Amino acid sequence: MKYFMMLWLCINDPFTSLENTCVEEIMPTVYDSLQECAIDAERTYEMMKADKLYLTTFCSKKDLTAI
Repeated sequence: MKYFMMLWLCINDPFTSLENTCVEEIMPTVYDSLQECAIDAERTYEMMKADKLYLTTFCSKKDLTAI
């Protein structure tokens, strides 16, 4: 089993169109443990936090042999 980080990033700006308010991204890094993914998610949040910017991350476990 491997872990993958998914990220949702939204901006609170009245001049940004609704369809461009949020983006979803599956990050390219593959993690061996949930702890590694969670640590990287926290680092990502700290690097990207800004006024009017909202970030959510989620670490998901996947069996690569079944995909």
